[in-house]
Amino acid sequence: MKKTFIAITLMLSAIAAGAQTMYDGLTFSQNNYFGTARSIGMGNAMTAVGGDLGSIGLNPAGSAVYNFSQFTFTPNVSISSMKSSWSAYPVNGTDTYSNEIGKNLSKFTVPNIGVTINMPTGNRSGLVAMTYGFVVNATNNFAGQMMGGGQNDRTSYQSSMAVDADGYDIDFLNGYRDAKGSEIDDWSHAYHNADDRGLYAPWNVIANAQAGAISNYGDINDPDYYYRYIAATEGFSNTGERDEYGNYIYDIFMGGPLNQSYGRKVTGGKYDALVNVGFNFNNRFFLGLNLGITTLDYNYDEYFKEAAVDPSDFQIDYDDATTYFTDYRSRYSYSADGAGVYGKIGFIALPAEGLRLGAAIQTPTTLFVDEIWRQSVDVHYQNSAYDGEATSPEGNFSYRLRTPYRINAGLAYTFMGMALLSADYEMTDYSSMKFMERDNNWSNSFDDLNRDIKNCMGISHMVRLGAEFKPVPEMAIRAGYNFTTIPEYSGMTTLHDNINAFSVGLGYSSKGSFFADLAARLTTFADEYISPYADYLSDYASPMILNKRERYDITATIGWRF
Repeated sequence: MKKTFIAITLMLSAIAAGAQTMYDGLTFSQNNYFGTARSIGMGNAMTAVGGDLGSIGLNPAGSAVYNFSQFTFTPNVSISSMKSSWSAYPVNGTDTYSNEIGKNLSKFTVPNIGVTINMPTGNRSGLVAMTYGFVVNATNNFAGQMMGGGQNDRTSYQSSMAVDADGYDIDFLNGYRDAKGSEIDDWSHAYHNADDRGLYAPWNVIANAQAGAISNYGDINDPDYYYRYIAATEGFSNTGERDEYGNYIYDIFMGGPLNQSYGRKVTGGKYDALVNVGFNFNNRFFLGLNLGITTLDYNYDEYFKEAAVDPSDFQIDYDDATTYFTDYRSRYSYSADGAGVYGKIGFIALPAEGLRLGAAIQTPTTLFVDEIWRQSVDVHYQNSAYDGEATSPEGNFSYRLRTPYRINAGLAYTFMGMALLSADYEMTDYSSMKFMERDNNWSNSFDDLNRDIKNCMGISHMVRLGAEFKPVPEMAIRAGYNFTTIPEYSGMTTLHDNINAFSVGLGYSSKGSFFADLAARLTTFADEYISPYADYLSDYASPMILNKRERYDITATIGWRF
């Protein structure tokens, strides 16, 4: 395999590290509801049921359904399981995946804690009671860890960095010269400044150049020498031919096979703290209001490694010595913290014996997001004197994200006080997401991104089903199911592309004030396809990783009524 360099101009519209994408907006906006063990056991199909502190985030009117106060505490253990398969390059136009690697990540959380205080008004009709509550419910768990890898003799991560570096002056990337060509001695200069063309270099490119994983090649007297790059995994030869400017044309080729691996670890979660008030009218109609305070923390750490199967395939010649490439690692770490406020209003009505209807609408949340990131690279050779490493400064940025509004509706029916069936529907329009500047309403710098959101994101539909059966008054058996459709406009989707969750649960209620619930839930996520680096050859695609993710939750709730 070889590629021919004559002239390549790469147009970069944003700094690679820290640039926001519509998928950041989706990640921070999505809800994968938790709550109490009862609500989880019933698939969170609680919009028309109420009476449970896990249901208050779905429908604020749920706090007013019962005529008593209550306190709940809910611990949870989540196990994220990811199985990742590797495809080095397409075979006959089709990706063939193999070498499956499984990774599990466990996390202990408290997805629900709260209290509601029921206060009768003394009226026999009209407003008969009011309920005040403060509840914290988890709305997402980002935790997950995966790793995929295999052998590849056609493309290289470092080669993709060499292509991305094309056109940038090596002295600018290393901090020896500024954009005007003046001599400086500031290794961090290129991370924060544009070059003489007004282009910002991607941070991973700068780190690779400063670590020596990519370097210039060819005739040093060639004016283009300082602007074209070769990777430590590549070799080159002079074809003897010249381009229209009289410069030599070079063939660049992979030295040999590489063992490559990609890994990623994500931690963090999203919570809603709810200040709630509920109104009970005649024990037939219930109205509720929430002031929601959303907080999130998101931590992302990824790496890409490649090592020579046989270092003798990767000879590197310097003026004073010869050495051989052995291994390489690139690491990118990113974290974000956010907080915002929203409002929600909902009702539950009992129009007929056993029948319950409910609905709620939630305003958009304006999240104030602060993010930081860092890039590092290290490369090693058989002669350790030529080893190199580089770490970027810490980048940071702040912005606002307006998340979508949400509408949900539900119905439930009880049979002879022994059984309950419920169904919910929730709609979220992700095309209404919007990125904005932190301190004003301008969004000019996000115009392209917001346009992509409108064009590529759509409505997500969530359906939740739940059932509860009480063979005796003190015991309850529960089951639930829900699925969420992918909001991207990516053609027809199937059930396999959605997020599916299956749950079961048990409940115990004493004749006194104590009650306890237990639930287990399996969530299966849509298949994820990961390309660790961009395609840079017309003949061969970069590797692809197929990631299949499941999450297991074991949840217990203890509570008291008073």
